[in-house]
Amino acid sequence: MRPAEDRTYRVREFAELAGELMKACDPDAQIARAKEKFATQTPSREQIRKATAELAQAATTPFMKAAFRRRILEIRAQNEQTIDRHTIDSVLYSGFDASAVEKAQNKVKDFRKWIEDRKDELTALQVIYAGTRPLKISLKELRKLKDALAAPPLAVTPTQLWRAFEAAEADAVKGPGGSQLADLVTLVRHAIEPTTSLAPYADAVRQRYAAWLGEKSADAKFTPEQREWLDRMAEHIATSIELQPDDFQDGWFGQHGSLGRAHALFGDRLTPLLAELNERLAA
Repeated sequence: MRPAEDRTYRVREFAELAGELMKACDPDAQIARAKEKFATQTPSREQIRKATAELAQAATTPFMKAAFRRRILEIRAQNEQTIDRHTIDSVLYSGFDASAVEKAQNKVKDFRKWIEDRKDELTALQVIYAGTRPLKISLKELRKLKDALAAPPLAVTPTQLWRAFEAAEADAVKGPGGSQLADLVTLVRHAIEPTTSLAPYADAVRQRYAAWLGEKSADAKFTPEQREWLDRMAEHIATSIELQPDDFQDGWFGQHGSLGRAHALFGDRLTPLLAELNERLAA
């Protein structure tokens, strides 16, 4: 257990983050920042807008770090409890009773038959069954697969399927999953090949990224800013399966200079770098 001082510091740190978020939404704080930034008592609307953007940037920057976001998810997982009286999830906790295991086994059996019956109907299933590497599949096709699973006769979510495998095949499951669309890839792959482990798709991408960095001797070849961009690229692939030039216009990339900044950082290496990351990580 961590000492009380460390826990207190961490609580205070989160409180400060919350305070910065509140300040970024506070009109009075926005005006005060504009007065300070532009040295005027009567800031214009444009000056207030720029000051507001600066406050928002400062408040959200900590959340842009992948390690910090993972820590938040860990804390959530440690403290969250879900009660569901209508599906097998209501009894899937550490220590499954016989009834829960039987329901889970039936759910898994139905899922395997369902994908076998529909492997020629849904593009996502066709691609995964083909086993082509690197994986060439879009989030749009995965959403279609998710919607099809949600309809009768299965009427199930990826998270419910994941928990069914946890109960029915505990030794094969390596961590909680199902919350990301990309996890559908590993669910289908495991259903097809039961001897393979069932781990969150993002975990496998991060492992491949770490191996790729090791091969590149990243600390010697990339600047700190380039490393931050590379980390973001890997995280994008971990949740979205691929990274295309258009993706640099949104989210963290859009806030940090978009495609233009990426070109400035990597130059002629950007295009082959994207192709290499997609090929190595989206496996």
